[in-house]
Amino acid sequence: MFVTAALIEYDSAAHRVTIINHGHIEPVLISRGEVTPLIGPPALPLGLGALADEEPVAYNHPFAHGDVLLLCTDGVIEARDHHGAFYPLLDRLRDRFGARPAPGPAEVIDFLNTDLPRHTRVFHDDVALLALAPDGGGGGGA
Repeated sequence: MFVTAALIEYDSAAHRVTIINHGHIEPVLISRGEVTPLIGPPALPLGLGALADEEPVAYNHPFAHGDVLLLCTDGVIEARDHHGAFYPLLDRLRDRFGARPAPGPAEVIDFLNTDLPRHTRVFHDDVALLALAPDGGGGGGA
């Protein structure tokens, strides 16, 4: 038994996230009109760590006011259209949010809640979405 996971810590004072990715889909950062997967050192899924000689390595990425961090399950990128093509998450996010003013988390979720069902009518896996943004006050958290 194993499970993939992305462990994410937000540091509001440093304006960054620290990530350890255990075989999960990379978090996606929407920042300043750019859509970027946050790729770092891989780690085995939880439950398979005994197979690795090294400990998982955390990596950091800036995460400031105006940024949105999207997390999702593999049911999103594995959703297929009637021709069998996978949902092109990064392309669709870039088409919608690239080179534009920063969206809010709700706008990102609303877009995916509309766009994903247009791509596929039947889901064969769970679909979960979480979009986060730092608060503007510098104190509270995401």
